[in-house]
Amino acid sequence: MAMIRHIQFGLSTVLLAVLAACGGGDDDPVVTKVPVTSLRVMGDSLADVGTYGFKFTIQGNDIYAERVAQSYGLGKGCNFFAFTGTTFAANPTAGCTNYAIGNSVINPASNGYAAADPRGLAVQLATATAAANFAAGDLLLVDGGANDASALVGAYLAAATDGGASYLALLGTVLTPAQVSAAAGGGAAGLATAGGLYMAALADKFAAMLQTGALDKGAQRIALLNVPGITSTPRFQRVLDDIALASGGGTAGATVRAQSEDLFRSWVVAFNTQLATKFSGNGKVAIVDVYTAINSEVANPAQYNLSNVTTPACPSTGTGTDGLPTYSFPTCTDVSLAAAPPAGVTGTDWYKTYAFSDGFHPSPLGHQLLAADITKALAAAGWL
Repeated sequence: MAMIRHIQFGLSTVLLAVLAACGGGDDDPVVTKVPVTSLRVMGDSLADVGTYGFKFTIQGNDIYAERVAQSYGLGKGCNFFAFTGTTFAANPTAGCTNYAIGNSVINPASNGYAAADPRGLAVQLATATAAANFAAGDLLLVDGGANDASALVGAYLAAATDGGASYLALLGTVLTPAQVSAAAGGGAAGLATAGGLYMAALADKFAAMLQTGALDKGAQRIALLNVPGITSTPRFQRVLDDIALASGGGTAGATVRAQSEDLFRSWVVAFNTQLATKFSGNGKVAIVDVYTAINSEVANPAQYNLSNVTTPACPSTGTGTDGLPTYSFPTCTDVSLAAAPPAGVTGTDWYKTYAFSDGFHPSPLGHQLLAADITKALAAAGWL
């Protein structure tokens, strides 16, 4: 445990798819492809269309789930859950099939949620099949894991102030006692390695959840998004900058910053690799590689008509207890942004080519690009 106390990071938290009809001889059976007649969405803030009364992007714009629904000629959909201020209740509007809620996770323990909290993806799946199993015309659109990864990073960095208690406790909610013990006794290297083991095991947990909660409940088509490249977001880049400063700045700080970024990326890759392995060859699940897509957008913005991939379009409204900027989505609208371009910028459409709305969520153009990646995967699977 002594090694844990010597982690020199001065941060405490980080918010952070085939039905295939084979052509051939006359003896082949005729397979009739059932069209998609309903979109069922489970996930977190990326897919939440209004549980809290707003979307996690610039208000008045469609997010990826709405865009995908419209590609099938369906309505945009509506949020099944509604936040009352203290809890989540069923939306009185009938026919809502978007169960996604901002701040949702695969592992409820990572955020201290009760087992019945609908911010747990297992609860969202169970709610969707409470009345009946999934139908042949249902397309499931699922994302999850980004908030889990952020919670893991936050607990890891908190070791500087809590001696690793939070990190080891979180590891213990998914890993075996032996694995946690090995991490605690393995020094800095053991702790770093355990993060990858945790994320791979979390992918196993997610795959099992989708098997029992969706595939075993009749789901025929699941578009499954992997975890995005969260380290490419402005929020994580700010965290990494703070790590550099806390490590002395200069060359030494830059080295620790690069090592930290590589480590956190490796944890996300461990999850995505394991998730892809679990569903390899499964014709009912199409993995959408948003990890690679978002990293590519940030690295090559001009190719995607992006003018800014580092600064959020929405203005910061303050600073959180973690020292990171806070934002207000309800007040971040097309009108407010058009009326207040940042210094040195002219025109009312300046924000429309930004990649991020706040430090962690896509802009409307970001959602448009994400929807394009999803529809491409759906078409490749023969579902669109």
